[in-house]
Amino acid sequence: MKKLILAASLALGVPCLHSADDPRVLMLQARAMQREGENGDPRGAATLYRRVIELQPDSAEAHLRLSECLLEADDPQAAAGPALRATELAPRNAEAWAHLGILRCIQAQSKPEILPQAKHALLKATQLLPQDVELWYRLGEICEATKDDAEALHAWVHLGRLRPGMMIRGKALGDMAWERAAFWADRLKRYEPRREAIMALASPFEAEPKYLKMLEDLAREQAEQGFLGHAEESFLLLGQHLPQEPGIWENIALVRLRASNFSGALQSLNQAETLKGTPRNSYYTALCLMNLGRIPEAEARLRTLLKTLQDTEPKAMFTTARELLAACVLMTDRPQEALDLIKGWAPDSDTNARLQSMAFVVQIRLKRLKPARTMLREGLKQFKDEDVFGLARPLPAQLFEERWSLGGDTRRALLQLEREATANHWAYFQRWEECLKALQEARKIASPRSIDLLLLQANALDQLGRWRDSMGVLREAQSLSPDHPTLQNNLGYLLIEHDGNLDEAASLIQAALKQDPNNGSTLDSWGWVLFKQGKFQEAESTLRKAAELNPYSPETRKHLGEVLLKLGRDQEALEQWERALAHAFPERKELELKVRDLRIRIGKQVSPSDSQNDADEHLEDEEEEEAP
Repeated sequence: MKKLILAASLALGVPCLHSADDPRVLMLQARAMQREGENGDPRGAATLYRRVIELQPDSAEAHLRLSECLLEADDPQAAAGPALRATELAPRNAEAWAHLGILRCIQAQSKPEILPQAKHALLKATQLLPQDVELWYRLGEICEATKDDAEALHAWVHLGRLRPGMMIRGKALGDMAWERAAFWADRLKRYEPRREAIMALASPFEAEPKYLKMLEDLAREQAEQGFLGHAEESFLLLGQHLPQEPGIWENIALVRLRASNFSGALQSLNQAETLKGTPRNSYYTALCLMNLGRIPEAEARLRTLLKTLQDTEPKAMFTTARELLAACVLMTDRPQEALDLIKGWAPDSDTNARLQSMAFVVQIRLKRLKPARTMLREGLKQFKDEDVFGLARPLPAQLFEERWSLGGDTRRALLQLEREATANHWAYFQRWEECLKALQEARKIASPRSIDLLLLQANALDQLGRWRDSMGVLREAQSLSPDHPTLQNNLGYLLIEHDGNLDEAASLIQAALKQDPNNGSTLDSWGWVLFKQGKFQEAESTLRKAAELNPYSPETRKHLGEVLLKLGRDQEALEQWERALAHAFPERKELELKVRDLRIRIGKQVSPSDSQNDADEHLEDEEEEEAP
């Protein structure tokens, strides 16, 4: 029969080789033996793979399978050589690198000197197989063993993001990964990965108490550091787990207050009050109501609060509650009642700059110019640059002397000071319409003595969305003090934002920088000018310096992100925008949408070849210590 088959093959012109000479047949036979599990013959398969290697010495597949068989036969030392050779023959073969990495981990258990080689192989393998949970787990452990803290952090964060569902040593692998990430991030003072890890640990419906404690500590740190956007998110997550804890809702309110989100703060305070009313809660509720223009409600709150406050409460709360009550009465145009309150609080009120400033305003409104002048003269000695006394300091001192007439310049100065002080008072509570009205009345009394009044008026107009009027006021201020750096920066930035003369904007901001070269706000404006001019490299350098000088400015981070996008560095742009989102600012929701879109775009850009390039760059400084 064999002779007949051979004859037929020759007649058809088909080559007929014995299985011992055909690498393909040998590979199939060896793979079959290798895959038989417990009934398999790894050593027999190894013999066949060696024969394939004799026939095809450059077969990466044969070297890889040979190494697998030797490892299955409990001979990791012999398996190392063919495993390494497989990666040399096929440097982009993910399976080969993964096998080599795991093999090196096994060898390192008895030979710690092999740890660097294990890390090298695992770094390559994880870049080529970024979704492989086991590889990232082993890499995290190996990096910890080699004291490569930064790479260990990277490995645990990546593993956590994969959301592995398996258990290891009785613990969810995902939780273990995030715990390790939080540990290393804290040790390395890396804020972003620490936040990500803690938020992930605390997100499950039944998060462990220790994770909630980590979240609470994080939230308090974020609030202290001014990361109000992130602090609010952390406290809100804590509130989901502990909805009956009034202190959490009060903390949410405090964060929102600092971010000028008064309606949100009031909502949180109401929730806290339904659980447990406290004097502090009432105080902050009144403050919110004032900023929302609900003055009568705030006044009622404050009157009740001042009746119930005990000596155990902080004295600062008692003092400020008095100031706010007097302000409520004054804001509803009841000057005599405000004055009676302030006098009734003497002698404490006599040493309070804000109350004395309001008392001055009351005297002017009641047309009592002589006592108002006396209060101003004494206040200039006692309170220096606080409140209305700071506004009066640039005025000639003789205007307020007893021998000076109360007519003419003195009268106009006193009346204008009252309107300026009232405007500043409204600005404090962000009541811009009322602020603007007071400033306009001040200007009718007399021409502005300095550009401070004009700068406040321009800001009020800008806050009301009237940027053309704001620019007009700044132009007027230019004629009074053309070299004022704040004016130059504000006008220059307004020109940039509203497509004005870019050359003039650049000139103004450069002039401001010459006077104050380390002003972070002005550097941010200059970086934005360079961006608009298409000078992206220079813009990046300038904005990075601005970010160093003013690290908590979301505006600077936003601008830097835009520059990096233009430079084609999307990942770095994303990092800057995410830093901006740590803070609270009016356009935060808009930036969140842009961040989401950018993340999607970056995800679509990643390809296998990109992963390989990343791996090559990541490993270029690694020492090649591999040995058979």
